[in-house]
Amino acid sequence: MKRLAIVGAQWGDEGKGKVVNYFAKDYEWIVRFSGGANAGHTIYVDGKKYVNHILPSISPDTDSKAFLGAGMVIDLEQMIKEIEIIEQDYPGFSSRIHIDREVFLVLPWHKQEDAIIESWRNNPIGTTKKGIGPAYTDKVSREGIKFYHLLDEEMLMERLKNSYQLKMKMFNEQLEMDYKNVFEYLVHLRKKLEQMNVNIASAVDMADVFRNTTVLFEGAQGVLLDLDFGTYPFVTSGSCMAHGVSAVGFSTFELDSVMGVLKAYTTRVGEGPYPTEETDLEKAEALREKGNEYGATTGRPRKVGWLDLPALRYAKIRSGLTEFVITKADVLNGMDEIKDGQIRNISIS
Repeated sequence: MKRLAIVGAQWGDEGKGKVVNYFAKDYEWIVRFSGGANAGHTIYVDGKKYVNHILPSISPDTDSKAFLGAGMVIDLEQMIKEIEIIEQDYPGFSSRIHIDREVFLVLPWHKQEDAIIESWRNNPIGTTKKGIGPAYTDKVSREGIKFYHLLDEEMLMERLKNSYQLKMKMFNEQLEMDYKNVFEYLVHLRKKLEQMNVNIASAVDMADVFRNTTVLFEGAQGVLLDLDFGTYPFVTSGSCMAHGVSAVGFSTFELDSVMGVLKAYTTRVGEGPYPTEETDLEKAEALREKGNEYGATTGRPRKVGWLDLPALRYAKIRSGLTEFVITKADVLNGMDEIKDGQIRNISIS
């Protein structure tokens, strides 16, 4: 397959990182098209564990290259940490990373906003407090900072100043960093990326490259957390479906396949509807421990339950899934009975 998209078919945490990493060796480009540091994709290379929150699940022991698309909101400091960890084991890895100059950035005050707003809610959403929602909010309200703003320091300072004055009125001076601090912070990170030989590119300039090679598109979270079509308002702030490839200038009609990753059971982090959740605390804890169900990003214990077939059918239709990959079926080994999407007991003896 020349162009493959891999997305989560449930509420995220289905093991997409492992699946992407498995297929990545056969693709020249691994393109992440949405989300930010609220996602955690775990991969293993030569027995060593790497947890990427920003980087695509690229195989560092191959010649594959990574592209971070404009549908993302990137925490540059977090991304640099991830690159440095892999660079220690695979020198030259950083030069294989390409960032879309149109991508929006997560700023330090976005994380503060995230925590403040969540504390104000009568019914908390369960945000990771990574600043994702506020960064996307600034994007929509036209207050966001794109990467290319870092290339013009005068423009960057002006945009930060205007945004900061607005935020101080909204948050009653609760923000800890002023715009001058954030300016210095961003310029430092930009220079760090330049020293690391990370590439700044444009999806427009890359269009011919992508269309004349093999590309694997990596999504974040899962279809049921999609901003438009998930379990709103208990969702993330971006696109979790294959349609998100439009942020890189592609149409879903150009994809050869859309692969949905699902667990043999379900998990969920945060709040929101969860019809197949296991409510028996002892059974739930046993399943959680056996599956090691703790968030890669937050470390929070995941709620666990059984395979939701109606939700899976919905995900297939919404995201145009053409294939499924099932993970963690072995976790159910040894159980006398499991439940299906209708919460009926199914004997497996």
